[in-house]
Amino acid sequence: MLPDEMEAEKNRKIILSQANTIEILQRNVRDLQGQLNLQYVKNKKLIEQNAEAMVIIGHKQQEIDYLKERCNFSDVESHYMDNSIIVEREEV
Repeated sequence: MLPDEMEAEKNRKIILSQANTIEILQRNVRDLQGQLNLQYVKNKKLIEQNAEAMVIIGHKQQEIDYLKERCNFSDVESHYMDNSIIVEREEV
């Protein structure tokens, strides 16, 4: 084999190896992009669920505030805390 032919064969092997690497990387990028898109969808759903939960929490807090105001719960709560009995549990 002539030196030029040897160089050409060497370059051909390098090109084939690089082509294989590029193919693997392209496949990995496609897979990762698919996973990323799925996570975007999941994140969007979680954000929506969180927003709904925050609205519910806000409404419940309004109800609690209303009931506290109406029943003067802060007096009842402080009375309970002042008169509560602390019970210690025995370790077994």
